[in-house]
Amino acid sequence: MGESAEGRASKAATSADVAHLAGVSRATVSFVLNNAPQSIAPKTRENVLRAARLLNYRPNLSAKALVEGSSRVVLFDLSSSSWNGQAMHVLAELTRVLAEHGLVTAVHLDAPVPQSLLSTALRIRPRLVLPKRPLSPEERAEFDNAGILVAEVSETELTAVEDLAARIRLEHLRQRGHSRIAIAEREGQGEMSVVEARRRAVVTAAAELGLPEPRVAAFHDGPSAVSQVRRMPDAGITAVCAFNDDTALATIRAAADAGLRCPEDLAVIGADDTFPGSVAFPPLTTVKVDFERLGKLFAPAVLATLGIEAEPLPDVNDVVTLVVREST
Repeated sequence: MGESAEGRASKAATSADVAHLAGVSRATVSFVLNNAPQSIAPKTRENVLRAARLLNYRPNLSAKALVEGSSRVVLFDLSSSSWNGQAMHVLAELTRVLAEHGLVTAVHLDAPVPQSLLSTALRIRPRLVLPKRPLSPEERAEFDNAGILVAEVSETELTAVEDLAARIRLEHLRQRGHSRIAIAEREGQGEMSVVEARRRAVVTAAAELGLPEPRVAAFHDGPSAVSQVRRMPDAGITAVCAFNDDTALATIRAAADAGLRCPEDLAVIGADDTFPGSVAFPPLTTVKVDFERLGKLFAPAVLATLGIEAEPLPDVNDVVTLVVREST
C-alpha cells in the first residue's frame, strides 16, 4: 500500500517525494522550485508547489549551493558597539525573512584587524556580504574576484524611523508645554552611528517644529549626570529627550539627586520601551519600535541584490508608537 502524503510529511521530505506526489520528474521539481528558465506548464508548476507545501518540503541547501556554485549564507558585518537589543531584534526579523527564501544569516563582529571581514568572507564564501562601512576599491575588487556579492544597504529606512521617532517625541513634549529641551546621552557614545542618528533626528525635528535647538547633555556617571541636570533650570530647560530608556532613567535619578521633581520640574522621555522604564518611578514615557516591521524595512534591499522580489514595504508610520506614562 502506498504511503500517504501525511505520512511522507511526518519525516523529512525529499525532492523525490515531491516528484512522486506531483506526478513529475525530479528534474521538473528542481526547475520549478529553483525558478529555472526552463518552460514549465502553469498546471505542472502549480502541482509541484502544492506537493511541496503538503510535504512541508525544505530544499537541501548544501546540495543547492553545490549546484549553484555558491553558499546560501548572507554575512552581516556589525559593530560590537551597536550590538544592542534593538540590533538583535532587527537581525532576528531579517533572519526570519531571509530563511523564507532559503538563506542563512551569519554575523561578523568587528575585530582589531580591519581586513577581518574579507578574511572571514573568503573562508566561508557567503552569497552576499553587507559591510558596516564603505569598502575601498581594493576590498571590493577582492570580493568581486571571489564571486561574493556586496550590498552596501542604504540607511534611508533607518533614518526615516529615527526621524519619525524624534518628531513624535518632540511633538508630545511641545503639546505638554515644553519648548526648551535637552538631549541626554552617555558621554563616549558620540561615535556610535545610532547615537549620532538619533541626535541629528532630534535637532532636525526641533527645527521643523519651530523649537530652539536642543542642548546636548552628555554624562559618564552619576555625579556628572547630576551636574548636567542641575544646570538645566537656569538654562530654561524643562524637558529632556533621552537617547534611550536607560539614559532617561539615569536622568530621572539625577533630577531627584539635584532636588528636581519629574515631571513637574523636568519632563523626561525615553526611547525603545524597555521593561525597567515601564516599572520605574515615575513610569517612563517613551516610544516603542515594532522590530518586526523595522526588520522588514531592510529586507527588500538585501533580497533585491540577490534578484529576489520581496513583499511590499510596511508603512514607516506604523513602525513607531508613542507610549505615554507619568514622566512627562
